[in-house]
Amino acid sequence: MNVELKFQGVDPSEKQLNLIKSFINFLKLERPLKNDLTIKFASERENGMTTGQRKKDNTLLILVKDRLNRDILKTISHEWTHEYQITILKREKGSNIGGKNENEANAYAGQDIKKFENKFPKKEDLIYKSFQTKIDEIETKLNEDSPIKKDIISEIKKVSIDKLPYSYDSLSSFIDTETMKTHYTKHYKGYVEKLNLELEKVKGKDLDLEEIIKSISKFNTKVKNNGGGAFNHALFWKMLSPKPNKLGDKLSKQINKDFGSFDKFKEKFEEEAKSRFGSGWVWLILTKQNKLKIVTTANQDNPLMNTEKDQGYPLLGLDLWEHAYYLKYKNQRDKYISNFWKVVNWGFVEDQYTTQIDIKNS
Repeated sequence: MNVELKFQGVDPSEKQLNLIKSFINFLKLERPLKNDLTIKFASERENGMTTGQRKKDNTLLILVKDRLNRDILKTISHEWTHEYQITILKREKGSNIGGKNENEANAYAGQDIKKFENKFPKKEDLIYKSFQTKIDEIETKLNEDSPIKKDIISEIKKVSIDKLPYSYDSLSSFIDTETMKTHYTKHYKGYVEKLNLELEKVKGKDLDLEEIIKSISKFNTKVKNNGGGAFNHALFWKMLSPKPNKLGDKLSKQINKDFGSFDKFKEKFEEEAKSRFGSGWVWLILTKQNKLKIVTTANQDNPLMNTEKDQGYPLLGLDLWEHAYYLKYKNQRDKYISNFWKVVNWGFVEDQYTTQIDIKNS
């Protein structure tokens, strides 16, 4: 395939042009496309786009005004993924905000930029400069060879804290406001902050969080515990929803195939959750053989870690630590487990399942 670059109202330097071409070659290897593609870089928004847009004529529009090169590369990755979804995976376009396609494109954008930075460390200075219009404070400091420059780049690279997708009191049928607030602001944020502090001391700190989890045997216990806590909770918030929603057809069929029925699946999930002694998690995972399985892990471990006996991609999980339920349920953990079904975000779980199946099939 060929990729044609067009520039409207912008004039990239030779270094910037080489950076873009290097990143496009990287994407060709990561998610190869069959059709020729045009990537148009514009100084102003077009057709109501925010930072980028995929058009039906195999054209990607990329906004460059007031943006760092790094953010532009992430947008290219995001829109490239949409092109891949539509032309290679043969998916419907989907919604512009949220949903399977958007979640996957966002995930790839974050992973791609991390991999690219690790592969081309000498390009770091250029990656963190602005493409066109000077961003006064950041641009000035990034041009200085000083500790401030390193601090800014280090801050951008840190594992971020995911925003809670609902209010603290939205899940009252399952958990109380005070527990939810404490769980999110103290426990989850604590894991992320401690993880970032520890990553400053070790090799591999620039990896995406999911990549760290998958290769966790390379890291020390502090990274494992806090990385697991950060990753598990970021997933857990998305697995919950204040609005009831139904299980999708594809995952429903697989559950019936692997467990006999949805009721038998729930029974097995609760049974495994109740049998986990002490702190840990219970998970529904997709194994490497594309089968569903229910497993439990200790502490903040999860099935993506290469240290686990039962490995797979987590589709649904329940936090079994006392901090997740004790204010409301005290010693009645079984009741906490059974009430979990009232708030499961089946739409997200279904998206997790179909995305992983599509990735494996492609």
